[in-house]
Amino acid sequence: MCNNCSEHAHDHHHHPEIVQIMPVQQPLYAVYHGQAPLEYAVENGLGGLSLVPVLFLGLIKHGEKSMVEGFFASNSVQSCEDIEGFKGYASSLSDAEKLYNKD
Repeated sequence: MCNNCSEHAHDHHHHPEIVQIMPVQQPLYAVYHGQAPLEYAVENGLGGLSLVPVLFLGLIKHGEKSMVEGFFASNSVQSCEDIEGFKGYASSLSDAEKLYNKD
């Protein structure tokens, strides 16, 4: 992404653009699956699921498509979806186990 677009004029059709940042108002967690729980996980569940609290949501525009993506704080702010083992989002551990522990 270009962090200095105001300093020059050109289009970034091939790069995603953060359009809006929204704080999370209700409990929301990124759900990960892996052998070892993530360092920033606050809960671990059945089947190797781990929950990491989502700090804020970003409305992302990539070309003609728009999407919402979660971000969490570690040693830096990171996209939840860029971390290996990402399964999706859930509001609780029980919801995560229902949604992502399909046998």
